[in-house]
Amino acid sequence: MEEPAKPKKILLIRSATNTFNATVKSLKCEFRNSKIAVLAPESARKVLERDSNVNSIISAGDTNRMSILSLKNKVIKEMRSGKFDLAVSLYNIDHGMGYSNIDCLAWASGSKSIRGYNARGTFVEFNGWGIIKKYFLEKTSFTWFIVNTFTTIILFTFITLGILLEWAIRQVFALTSLKNIHSLRKQKVPFPQHTETKNIHSLTPKAHQKI
Repeated sequence: MEEPAKPKKILLIRSATNTFNATVKSLKCEFRNSKIAVLAPESARKVLERDSNVNSIISAGDTNRMSILSLKNKVIKEMRSGKFDLAVSLYNIDHGMGYSNIDCLAWASGSKSIRGYNARGTFVEFNGWGIIKKYFLEKTSFTWFIVNTFTTIILFTFITLGILLEWAIRQVFALTSLKNIHSLRKQKVPFPQHTETKNIHSLTPKAHQKI
């Protein structure tokens, strides 16, 4: 006899194609009699219709990046009208960072519980508060990344300008020194004439005799 606590209606958000097949098999193994509805872009409809484990499809339209802001209100209403017991987000990475927009969609579906499945086939359960924390953590990390990148660019720019300014000043001083050297070489230094004669006349008579 099936346990009444186990979900029967599952919404799976097709946000990571690499994780999709393994997650569907895992859900079907855990909840054998469950029906799986998949929220996916319209471009994936033909592939999903051939999957025997998929019972219904909710089209997200032509968008490739699903989020609450990108989906139309009628899509959100269709999700909520399904009254799902479990909503599933798919991650291409183990920690699931960068997928808070998908987690928000799972939360917006109104499902009783939410899971996030990663590429290894393991999952984590969370609630609305956990999604909010994850969302702000992602945004904060992204903001700090932008701030650090911008600061690095500014510092690099100032250092480069400082080096160029120092080089320009050195060039100016070098040119000035060369000009001073050339000007000194062009100047003629006067030397005293008839030095020896004057020295001879200044000698005493005795000195003349010695010479």
